Amino acid sequence: MDDVPPAAQHVLRPHHVVLLSVLMIAFKDHEINKLPPAFALHIHRILLNEVAEVIDPKPHAELMNAISMGPQSDAKECGQFMAAIKTHGDIYSPEKLGNFLGNLPSLFMDDVRFSRKSIFGHFCRRCFVTFIKLSYAGLSKLREDYQAWCAGENSVAYDPAPQVDLTINYLIHKTQSDKKTWASPFSYEQWERGKAIGDENVAIESIRRFFEQHFHDHTDSGFRQHALLNVVHMHYINKEYVAARKLLGEAISVARTANDRLTLQHCLSMLHRLPPPPGVKPTINEIQPDMHPLEVLYDVKKLMDEENEQPLSAAFTKIVQAMGLYDHWLDVQPAAPNEEHQWAQHAVQSVVWQEAGCDNLATISEDIVIAFTDIGGDNSCRLTVLTNRAYRTARRGRYNEALSILLEPKTWRGLTMADYNVWANEVWNILAMRTVRRGQGRLYKEYLLPRRPQGNHNPRYYQFEQESASPLPSIRQSLYQVLQLKEHDQLATSVDDLLKLLWQSEFLGRYHVYRTGVILMADFGLEYGMPHQSKRILEEILPQIITGNDLEQRAVGCFTYARCLLAADAPDREALQRAIEYVQIAEADFRQLEMYGALKDIYYLLTVLHENLGHSTERDVAVESHEKVTVQCQELAGVDFDKELSEVLHVVVLAGVGLTDR
Repeated sequence: MDDVPPAAQHVLRPHHVVLLSVLMIAFKDHEINKLPPAFALHIHRILLNEVAEVIDPKPHAELMNAISMGPQSDAKECGQFMAAIKTHGDIYSPEKLGNFLGNLPSLFMDDVRFSRKSIFGHFCRRCFVTFIKLSYAGLSKLREDYQAWCAGENSVAYDPAPQVDLTINYLIHKTQSDKKTWASPFSYEQWERGKAIGDENVAIESIRRFFEQHFHDHTDSGFRQHALLNVVHMHYINKEYVAARKLLGEAISVARTANDRLTLQHCLSMLHRLPPPPGVKPTINEIQPDMHPLEVLYDVKKLMDEENEQPLSAAFTKIVQAMGLYDHWLDVQPAAPNEEHQWAQHAVQSVVWQEAGCDNLATISEDIVIAFTDIGGDNSCRLTVLTNRAYRTARRGRYNEALSILLEPKTWRGLTMADYNVWANEVWNILAMRTVRRGQGRLYKEYLLPRRPQGNHNPRYYQFEQESASPLPSIRQSLYQVLQLKEHDQLATSVDDLLKLLWQSEFLGRYHVYRTGVILMADFGLEYGMPHQSKRILEEILPQIITGNDLEQRAVGCFTYARCLLAADAPDREALQRAIEYVQIAEADFRQLEMYGALKDIYYLLTVLHENLGHSTERDVAVESHEKVTVQCQELAGVDFDKELSEVLHVVVLAGVGLTDR
């Protein structure tokens, strides 16, 4: 017990005097017994929050307003109580302040509500002991700061108090704890702020100063590995992997020297998170006694990487392992559990279910995370779920709804700058998706692309002519090659990429992409004059496509199936009528998605179908619609500025400015 530092130094602040005055008037003069019970309960709650000092103290005016806003505050007794506590700001001399503070024992000596174990009693006794130690100069400074604070100057008297013996002139009685500088959380608070706003210099210097403080009387604090691990974590979040790997080697060495097994395990887990060199498979964690469950859960990301060629069943197995380890972790770890960690596995499940093509199950997991995580915080799980939901909503053509999800202040309020970049990129991706779908190539290249936020970006998700861009993941790259050849009317030459797409997506369990590959295979069969085979393979997955939530996939599937009906059963009027029904489904989906280029093909096919059926009126309507859409496409292609798009990007900038000003 000799190594345990004493309690943190206590310094009387202006808000302490106000709280003491409220306690004195409410309890010593028995005013609280005269107040309405609801208003008395309201005062108790406010005093408990302020006395506990778990948050920054409220300014004087805000504290008075909070007390006066209680229930039944219009009662006569409440008005008299408020008048009494507001007139205590007339302390005009150190003597008067000293008389008030010196009278504190009369409040807690004989009242059982102010016993030593009560929070109010502890607070009053601590303030009284600190007052006894004050010199006349310290009492005068407190009186000046108190009057300034009551006048609205909220920043006075809240700087750290000096603790060097020769400069402590505000104390007349000095204890041992007053003569030494013990560790305080101020530097760690600066570290958290610097990390949140992206100021690496302030963050690194603050975390260094925090762990170099006087925690005990030994020459070595023994906490250097913690400082290094925190800096490594910051570099990792900012995707500065080279700097993280360099410092991580030092942290591992220091942790081993200090025989800190738990920190060493965290360092090794962080080492396994860093991207491996090219051509090297990532390391999958084996469950260890001190391993955190989230490290096992992170392995799901490695298993879902298409380059590692692991089916989704392996990802689900790893999720089950992480859930079991989390339950065990709660039983054996002495530290208080973080409630946010239990929702991480639901956020990961939503991503895996989405890749498996089970949108409804993904939505259920997302709803769990959104319902039980705090609003307006820096929870990355909540941000991941909201960005995924917004992107999926945008893919269904509900762009404004998707943007409203992301631009809602409760989504981005409290984000760190690293998470802000993720959020801003998702907003930009939704705008880019809508722009490209509309066929506004000029607006995308000249206005939107230069304003892209910093972060990972591959232009192949939006354009075909980006030959110099880095390749996509294996399945997406095969799909990209097939779609690129289809765009240039060379689908017949894409057989190798198409077969690779189908094989990989089926083996890895990416059934959403697999359905897209089947649609392209049916289109490929039409190119080779095999409409009956194309119709048969489409009919096998058509129920899944029709009932799915991906409107673009459903529109393309229905359009392709209608072409198969036209090519396979052209003389049959019933088959042609069925084809029109599927084309109308595709028309409604493409219109909601605002894909006007695809609508031209829809109306052209409608014209052919109505012509074969002899429906002249419907044919003329389809021709007219085709002409209108053609004109609309030409108008959209020439747009180089969009006011709504500009306003959305301006909101993104303002949100970033607000986050950096914290």
